[in-house]
Amino acid sequence: MRYIRFPARFLRRLTALVLALSVCLCAAPAASASDWSGVLNEDRLLPAMLDFFKGTEGSYGSVNPNDNGALSVGILQWHGVRALRLVRRVIRADPDAIWNLPASLRSEIRDENATWNSRTLTPAEKTALSALLAAPSGVAAQDAQAREDLTDYIDLAWSAGMRSDAVTLYWASILNQFGTGGAQTYLRRIRETVGGDETTCFSSLVELHAAVCNTSYGHRYLATRERAYAFIEALGWSLTGQDAPDEPAPDEPAFVDLPPVGSWDREAIDYVLARGLLKGVSPTRFAPAETTNRAMVVTVLWRLAGEPTPSGAPPFADVPAGAWYAAPVAWAAEQEIVRGTSATGFSPLEPVTREQFAALLCRYARWSGAAGTEAGEDASPGADEEVPPEDGIPEALRPFPDAAEVSPYARAAVAWAVETGLLRGEPHGGALRLRPQKTATRSQAAALLMRYCVSLGIRD
Repeated sequence: MRYIRFPARFLRRLTALVLALSVCLCAAPAASASDWSGVLNEDRLLPAMLDFFKGTEGSYGSVNPNDNGALSVGILQWHGVRALRLVRRVIRADPDAIWNLPASLRSEIRDENATWNSRTLTPAEKTALSALLAAPSGVAAQDAQAREDLTDYIDLAWSAGMRSDAVTLYWASILNQFGTGGAQTYLRRIRETVGGDETTCFSSLVELHAAVCNTSYGHRYLATRERAYAFIEALGWSLTGQDAPDEPAPDEPAFVDLPPVGSWDREAIDYVLARGLLKGVSPTRFAPAETTNRAMVVTVLWRLAGEPTPSGAPPFADVPAGAWYAAPVAWAAEQEIVRGTSATGFSPLEPVTREQFAALLCRYARWSGAAGTEAGEDASPGADEEVPPEDGIPEALRPFPDAAEVSPYARAAVAWAVETGLLRGEPHGGALRLRPQKTATRSQAAALLMRYCVSLGIRD
């Protein structure tokens, strides 16, 4: 994907879409989560989008070593910094795989300041990277990241006024080619062609495609647009509106992917759902195994606090004022619960590790006045990864063989989480380990939240 900054994937479910955002495509009528789920069919839309991009972008092992001055990789041809994030995701899932890469790539993957925005590859680097991405861990990482990114495309298409599955898929091909900025210009010209204004919505692919082909952009890339139109037409979807959504059976469960009753995480998932702390990723999916991100965790803490109104806008350049997580981030920053990943950035879509979750929860606990958190985590200002390290390993962490892997800034917070029973070891390699650098799944987030709430007797 080229030059795209996405909002978090839960935009459409958690808040009304806000109009006239500088980072969005254009102004469009606000719509609630129920409006979205009643119009678009995610269960068929996401797989179809993935099939389309797999057929037009690349394979799992495809690597373009020089794509406009930067490399692009994988089934969606993630470009530059997003390519690097994908590779880091693969390595987190399979740490030993890093040793199959040349030293030049290994050092950049470990360097948090590396971006790959102006990085091209040597033939040896290309071969090694292609093999990494085509391996099972690489395929799994791409499938997960593609689902997240394509869900963001749906959010962007909806905010731009697209109102059917066919139109949404078609618009996704434009977003993928031009990015949000180019698509904004594209949309303005399309609306001028049909005589519409900022509130004009599209539900007819026939009408949208005709308008696109009458713009200068459409003429320049007519073959690409025709390919998208033909793909959608072959699916048998309505080209003039939206097919009526299938109604679920009356006794069908709200989420079809919940773990069985009695599983280690089922009670926690039921607990957070009942209290509105976590919500589904679609009307029928909770996605217990998917990774949490920074925006999601901060939003959960904001809900836990009663959804207070912040006094100002988010202080981070990558948190748009109208994003669904803007108020939670602004509030958490004001209360010094959250810090940036740099002086100006928050990285809302970055996955959250187990130690980061513990640090955020500890700061929240201290803010709320919970006992035992007075010295729970270094409160000095600065980025999450730039707090000066503490000396030594806390006593509570010493029983774990991987205690030294806890980042210095997070040691006290992780120790607090262990001492209070919030964070427990995972069986791995014949021992209970903290696994602090492992990303936290939604199931694990639910478990931590339930333990925290129960321990303090809140929201019961």
